[in-house]
Amino acid sequence: MYRRTFILSSLWLAISQAQAVEFNSDFLNIDNDKNVSLGQFVHADYTVPGTYLLDIAVNQRYFGTRSIEFKPGADPQQSYACLSLDLVQTFGLKPQLLASLPRTADAQCVDLASVPGVSIKYLKNLARLAISIPQASFEYDDPNYIPPAAWSNGLNGALLDYRVIANSRQSSASGNSTRSNSVQSYGTAGLNFDTWRVRADYQAQLRNDSQGDDIRDKAFQLNRLYAYRALPSIRSKLSVGEDYLNSDVFDTFALRGATLSSDDRMLPPNLRGYAPLISGLARTNATVTVSQQGRVLYSTTVTPGAFSIQDLNSSAQGTLDVTVREEDGTEQKFTVSTAAVPFLAREGELRYKLSGGQPRLDGARGIEPGFVASELAYGLSQDWTAYGGVLASSGYLAHAVGLGKDLGAFGALSADVTTSRAKLRWSGEQVTGNSYRINYSKHFDGIGTDLRFLGYRFSDKTFTNFSQFIGDPDSYSMNAGKQRYSVILAKSFPWLSTSLSFDHSTYWDAPDADRVGVSLARSFSLGNVKNINVNLSAYQTRNALQNDSQIYLGVTIPLGGNSTMSSNIQHSGSGGYAGNVGYSHDTGEGVNYQVYGGVGDNRYVNAYVGKRTSTYRANASVTTDGSTYSSATGEIDSSLVVTRYGVAAHGNGSNGDTRLLVSTDGVPDVAFAGRARTNQDGYAVMDGLPSFQAYEARVNMEKLPLNTEVSNPIQRLALTEGAIGYVNFPAGQGHNAFVTLLLADGSAVPFGASIQDSNTNKEVGIVGEDGVTYLLGVKIDARLVARWDDSKSCSLAELPVEDVVTNVSHPLRCL
Repeated sequence: MYRRTFILSSLWLAISQAQAVEFNSDFLNIDNDKNVSLGQFVHADYTVPGTYLLDIAVNQRYFGTRSIEFKPGADPQQSYACLSLDLVQTFGLKPQLLASLPRTADAQCVDLASVPGVSIKYLKNLARLAISIPQASFEYDDPNYIPPAAWSNGLNGALLDYRVIANSRQSSASGNSTRSNSVQSYGTAGLNFDTWRVRADYQAQLRNDSQGDDIRDKAFQLNRLYAYRALPSIRSKLSVGEDYLNSDVFDTFALRGATLSSDDRMLPPNLRGYAPLISGLARTNATVTVSQQGRVLYSTTVTPGAFSIQDLNSSAQGTLDVTVREEDGTEQKFTVSTAAVPFLAREGELRYKLSGGQPRLDGARGIEPGFVASELAYGLSQDWTAYGGVLASSGYLAHAVGLGKDLGAFGALSADVTTSRAKLRWSGEQVTGNSYRINYSKHFDGIGTDLRFLGYRFSDKTFTNFSQFIGDPDSYSMNAGKQRYSVILAKSFPWLSTSLSFDHSTYWDAPDADRVGVSLARSFSLGNVKNINVNLSAYQTRNALQNDSQIYLGVTIPLGGNSTMSSNIQHSGSGGYAGNVGYSHDTGEGVNYQVYGGVGDNRYVNAYVGKRTSTYRANASVTTDGSTYSSATGEIDSSLVVTRYGVAAHGNGSNGDTRLLVSTDGVPDVAFAGRARTNQDGYAVMDGLPSFQAYEARVNMEKLPLNTEVSNPIQRLALTEGAIGYVNFPAGQGHNAFVTLLLADGSAVPFGASIQDSNTNKEVGIVGEDGVTYLLGVKIDARLVARWDDSKSCSLAELPVEDVVTNVSHPLRCL
């Protein structure tokens, strides 16, 4: 009997790749050959007509789960999958090709198979429809691009992203004792309803300083309260409420009103811009805060040494303010200039931004007149782009015009001039001035060099930006910028990585500001010790608040077993020399800690521990010199998502961004790529997903619990901005079992019949002689169905628990 089952299985594997073949059942030497059904093997790729719930995979990439109807073909011995137009539109085919495809079944189905080179196969054992399409058929030759028709708006729900940083510091000198406690928090609360997103960004601080008398400082601020939605049909975004004007032409300012703008993120990845890069040095476990016009964009704690922040949203443009607050209370402050790739558009493409409303001063001195702003870019032939903009208000007008050029192998360049006319309300004077700007960027693939951004701007003394016009008259001249140079350059050699940043600003009536930084890093081996890292960094900062230089030399030596020894020495023009040596260890389970001691103004020791899980990230550190100074810092980051599936916590969400709720049918402890892991209810959240582009959610098969099976461990989707996406990974505590399948009259289910899970359409076994069947990966509560010939089937009784825990075959009857 088992030999015959093996023969049948071998035939099944061989014939699945062959053309139609007629079988002689005598070959199988079965006593009662009347109870034999080999119909599913007679015709290659034949499927009994009906509706099946299948995973759709195009060129091995997941495109969702759909109900697919198999219809009879022109030949009675053939059937085909009916692909609807709305499904085929999500594949991203060339519009002309899609329009030319024939329709069948009264135009219900698109005949995708008519395209040369296309194959469509139903993989029964995976419950998957595998479609292969030549790459030349797609609109964009980019495997990471998903067309707007396939974007998902996700679930209705609510979310909260929060980060809390607390610090307590005590020092004593010359008999005076000073104590300072502070708690800082910032985050985003949000609601999602259909295509709309409502977001509220907050920041809060509670500070208590004691030096004889208590000094208390409390602050809570809503930076933004706004709603927005994507408009995929015109690749644009509509935003209303309290937001910020992020412009490629004019300076950023807070507004209360509405903005309609084309969104570069809806373009294929290679047509999008850069995200800003911020780097620097920290002497202690410092808090790094990135803000713009008082609005906190990012804040985190960093360990001593060089740091690099690269995960800011690419929509952050203009000048960013960076504050590095050390544990002893000292601060570094500097600015960083950011920009996207120069304002370029493909030939015939129109990009635009339209805004209107009032500026927001949030209590500062000034006025809030109504305004309108617009900017346009149009792609010309020969890779030229013409662009410009207008910003108008009562007593103020600014207009800009510029040209951009894609230089191909030599990068991209743009140049523009902005003219302002302003009637100063405090003097009645009419002033006119110009501002000239050049931007350039290029990634030199051949030499491994990334010139992220090079910019130059010169402004007349009489040039007035909108923030100056509406702001405090006393600071008008102080804000009058004269020149600004900015460059970010990175180069990688086989033996060395280097980066250079330079930012120089001059003002007509204020001191100059400069910041230059250089970093060299090398990894090498010494004897049996591999991957020794050496980093040399130097920064010079000079502005109205400080004039300081820093140099840092750090060495990290791996000790094996996720342990490292590190040492560094720093020199600061304002603080002298400091150095430390430390030991760190990562458990590999999300916990890391370090202990180090050093010499600065005094000798000190520090202990740090951090933990990262699927639901939160936390760290804490303490530092003391034993006599005059002690400090303790703690941080916790987490997020909450509320949907119709309940409440789920996850780690490290940011600013109400896009995320994905995944379900494993109630199966807990299923790990995914990254740190996401399903909770006791079988849910997990993946955060930090890109908007409008392909994302592959992957089950970590190496950490899959025993007896747990996931039928489709990789699923691919694209979400609109801010969406709470949802994907179900069909999973279960699968078991193998021997059963004897019987018809209602007590006779055996025909030899060769297919046994399928009716919930997933996955084939879990093939009937052997006398109905004996070996089932693979079956859930205890699975609803099984037997199918044979072209249309015969029966539902089977529930699988007994004893059949999945023993190798004894028990009868299972058709209902």
